[in-house]
Amino acid sequence: MPDSTEPFTGLPGASVPSQLHRDLVQIALLGAGALLAGALALWVVEGPVTGGRWLVGGLAGWAFVLWQCHGRLHLNVSTVDNRSFTRLGAANRITLLRGFLISATAGFPAMLPLQANAGLLYIPAVLYTVAAALDGLDGFVARRQQQTTRLGTELDTALDAFGLLIAPLFAVFTGKLPAVYLLVSVAYYLFQWGIRWRQQRGLPVYGLPPSEMRRYLAGAQMVLVALALWPPLPGVVTQWFGIALMIPLLLGFCRDWLHVSGQLGARREPTA
Repeated sequence: MPDSTEPFTGLPGASVPSQLHRDLVQIALLGAGALLAGALALWVVEGPVTGGRWLVGGLAGWAFVLWQCHGRLHLNVSTVDNRSFTRLGAANRITLLRGFLISATAGFPAMLPLQANAGLLYIPAVLYTVAAALDGLDGFVARRQQQTTRLGTELDTALDAFGLLIAPLFAVFTGKLPAVYLLVSVAYYLFQWGIRWRQQRGLPVYGLPPSEMRRYLAGAQMVLVALALWPPLPGVVTQWFGIALMIPLLLGFCRDWLHVSGQLGARREPTA
C-alpha cells in the first residue's frame, strides 16, 4: 500500500543538475552492459533464442526502472530542509541496484518454459531474494549520510511495486503462486490510476493517515514471493500462503481508497 498520495513537483522552475543526469546515464550503461553479459552467458548455456528472450525482458524492465528514476530527478532534495543534492548518492544507487535485480528477474518470464535446465529457476530466486533483502538498506544509508530525499522515498515505493509485479508473475507461471495473487501485483497501479482519475476530474484527494501496517504488509508480500520462487518449496504450500497474505493487503488498499476519496476518516484538507 502506498505511503503517500501527495504529488511532489519540487521547487517551481528548478532545473535538474547536469551531474544527476550523468550519474543516471553511467548507471544505465552499467546495467545494460551487465544484462548483455548475462544474455551472452545464457546464449552459451541455453542457445541464442533463450538468451535473446531474456535480454529483451531484462532491458524492458531496466528501461522502466530508469524511466521511473529520470522522471523524479527533480525530487533529489532533502526531506528535512529542501537542500538540493547534485549527486544521486549511495542510498539512491542501492535503490537502483534493487531495480536492476528486479529487471534481471523480468527476463525469466520471457524464457519459459525452462524444462531443459530446471537449475535456471534458482537464478530468479536469488535475484529477487537479494532485491528484497536490500529493501530498507537504502533508507538506512540515506539516514546515516543525512541524505534522505523525496526521490529516494518515491523511487523505493515504485520499485517495490514493480518487484511485486514481476516476481509474482514468474511465480504464477511456474505454479508457485495462484493466478489470483496477481491482484496484489496490480493493486498499487490501480490505486495510483484512481488518484489521477480523481485529480483529472477535479475531485478532492485526501491524505492517508499514518500506518506502519502498510509497510509490514508490503514487506510480508516480498518475503512470501522471494520464498515462493525457490524451487525446493512445494507450490501447494506457497499457493495457500499467497492467498492468506493477499487478503489483508487487498483489504488495506480498499480501506486506503476510502480514505483518499474522503469516504472514511475525518474530513481533512485535500492534498490535490
